[in-house]
Amino acid sequence: MDRGQQSSPLPLQNYDKSNDKMSKSDHFRSLRQKAKKRGSRPACILFDSWYSSLDNLKAIGDIGCIWLTRLKMNSLLNPDGCGNVQIKELNIDADGLIVHLKGSGFIKVFKTVSKNRGLEYWATNDLKMSQTS
Repeated sequence: MDRGQQSSPLPLQNYDKSNDKMSKSDHFRSLRQKAKKRGSRPACILFDSWYSSLDNLKAIGDIGCIWLTRLKMNSLLNPDGCGNVQIKELNIDADGLIVHLKGSGFIKVFKTVSKNRGLEYWATNDLKMSQTS
Protein backbone atom coordinates (compact mmCIF):
# COMPACT_ATOMS: atom_id res chain seq x y z
CA MET A 1 0.00 0.00 0.00
CA ASP A 2 1.24 3.49 -0.86
CA ARG A 3 2.32 5.40 2.28
CA GLY A 4 0.01 8.24 1.25
CA GLN A 5 -2.94 5.85 1.47
CA GLN A 6 -2.22 4.31 4.87
CA SER A 7 -3.73 5.42 8.13
CA SER A 8 -2.64 4.39 11.57
CA PRO A 9 -4.79 5.69 14.41
CA LEU A 10 -3.13 6.25 17.74
CA PRO A 11 -4.54 4.35 20.71
CA LEU A 12 -7.29 6.09 22.62
CA GLN A 13 -6.89 7.26 26.18
CA ASN A 14 -9.66 8.48 28.40
CA TYR A 15 -9.18 11.99 29.70
CA ASP A 16 -10.89 13.14 32.88
CA LYS A 17 -9.96 16.75 33.58
CA SER A 18 -11.01 16.49 37.23
CA ASN A 19 -8.89 13.38 37.97
CA ASP A 20 -5.99 13.61 35.56
CA LYS A 21 -2.56 14.94 36.43
CA MET A 22 -1.73 15.36 32.74
CA SER A 23 -3.39 17.89 30.44
CA LYS A 24 -5.10 16.84 27.22
CA SER A 25 -2.09 18.25 25.36
CA ASP A 26 0.28 16.18 27.53
CA HIS A 27 -1.71 13.08 26.56
CA PHE A 28 -1.62 14.07 22.89
CA ARG A 29 2.17 14.42 22.90
CA SER A 30 2.56 11.22 24.96
CA LEU A 31 0.54 9.25 22.40
CA ARG A 32 2.71 10.65 19.62
CA GLN A 33 5.88 9.61 21.48
CA LYS A 34 4.51 6.09 22.03
CA ALA A 35 3.72 5.81 18.32
CA LYS A 36 7.23 7.00 17.48
CA LYS A 37 8.74 4.32 19.76
CA ARG A 38 6.68 1.69 17.89
CA GLY A 39 8.28 2.87 14.66
CA SER A 40 5.42 4.99 13.34
CA ARG A 41 6.74 7.64 10.94
CA PRO A 42 3.61 9.34 9.59
CA ALA A 43 3.68 11.62 6.59
CA CYS A 44 0.83 13.64 8.13
CA ILE A 45 -0.88 13.76 11.51
CA LEU A 46 -4.60 14.59 11.41
CA PHE A 47 -6.34 15.68 14.61
CA ASP A 48 -9.35 17.57 15.89
CA SER A 49 -9.41 21.21 16.99
CA TRP A 50 -9.52 20.07 20.61
CA TYR A 51 -5.79 19.33 20.26
CA SER A 52 -4.82 22.26 18.05
CA SER A 53 -2.99 24.26 20.70
CA LEU A 54 0.13 26.11 19.63
CA ASP A 55 2.29 23.80 21.78
CA ASN A 56 0.93 20.72 19.99
CA LEU A 57 1.38 22.28 16.54
CA LYS A 58 4.98 23.11 17.40
CA ALA A 59 5.64 19.64 18.83
CA ILE A 60 4.48 17.96 15.62
CA GLY A 61 6.33 20.42 13.40
CA ASP A 62 9.50 19.97 15.48
CA ILE A 63 9.59 16.25 14.68
CA GLY A 64 9.29 17.02 10.99
CA CYS A 65 5.70 15.93 10.44
CA ILE A 66 3.01 17.63 8.46
CA TRP A 67 -0.13 18.29 10.45
CA LEU A 68 -3.73 18.90 9.44
CA THR A 69 -6.31 20.04 11.96
CA ARG A 70 -9.53 21.92 12.32
CA LEU A 71 -9.40 25.40 13.82
CA LYS A 72 -12.08 27.10 15.84
CA MET A 73 -13.94 30.06 14.29
CA ASN A 74 -12.30 32.50 16.71
CA SER A 75 -8.72 31.41 15.91
CA LEU A 76 -6.48 34.44 15.41
CA LEU A 77 -4.36 34.60 12.25
CA ASN A 78 -2.38 37.31 10.48
CA PRO A 79 -3.21 37.34 6.76
CA ASP A 80 -1.29 40.43 5.64
CA GLY A 81 1.28 41.46 8.25
CA CYS A 82 -1.09 44.08 9.68
CA GLY A 83 -2.28 42.16 12.73
CA ASN A 84 -4.36 39.21 13.81
CA VAL A 85 -7.98 38.71 12.83
CA GLN A 86 -10.39 35.87 13.52
CA ILE A 87 -10.34 33.16 10.88
CA LYS A 88 -14.05 33.66 10.21
CA GLU A 89 -13.25 37.20 8.97
CA LEU A 90 -10.82 35.99 6.28
CA ASN A 91 -11.64 35.67 2.60
CA ILE A 92 -10.53 32.08 1.98
CA ASP A 93 -10.99 30.82 -1.58
CA ALA A 94 -11.03 27.20 -2.79
CA ASP A 95 -7.20 27.14 -3.06
CA GLY A 96 -6.82 28.05 0.60
CA LEU A 97 -4.98 31.02 2.10
CA ILE A 98 -1.46 31.26 3.50
CA VAL A 99 -1.43 33.22 6.76
CA HIS A 100 0.87 33.69 9.73
CA LEU A 101 0.11 32.00 13.04
CA LYS A 102 1.91 33.76 15.86
CA GLY A 103 4.44 31.47 17.50
CA SER A 104 4.26 28.88 14.72
CA GLY A 105 4.98 30.60 11.41
CA PHE A 106 3.17 30.40 8.11
CA ILE A 107 0.31 27.95 7.69
CA LYS A 108 -2.33 27.34 5.06
CA VAL A 109 -6.02 27.51 5.93
CA PHE A 110 -9.06 26.16 4.12
CA LYS A 111 -12.80 26.69 4.55
CA THR A 112 -15.17 23.81 3.92
CA VAL A 113 -18.94 23.65 4.02
CA SER A 114 -20.90 20.42 4.11
CA LYS A 115 -24.55 19.59 4.58
CA ASN A 116 -23.84 17.41 7.62
CA ARG A 117 -21.05 19.31 9.37
CA GLY A 118 -21.67 22.88 8.26
CA LEU A 119 -18.84 25.42 8.08
CA GLU A 120 -15.39 24.25 9.17
CA TYR A 121 -11.93 25.75 9.04
CA TRP A 122 -8.89 23.54 8.46
CA ALA A 123 -5.19 24.37 8.75
CA THR A 124 -1.90 22.72 7.84
CA ASN A 125 1.80 23.46 7.97
CA ASP A 126 2.08 22.07 4.41
CA LEU A 127 1.89 25.27 2.35
CA LYS A 128 1.58 23.26 -0.89
CA MET A 129 -1.47 21.30 0.25
CA SER A 130 -4.73 21.72 -1.63
CA GLN A 131 -8.23 20.53 -0.83
CA THR A 132 -7.85 17.78 -3.40
CA SER A 133 -4.38 16.50 -2.40
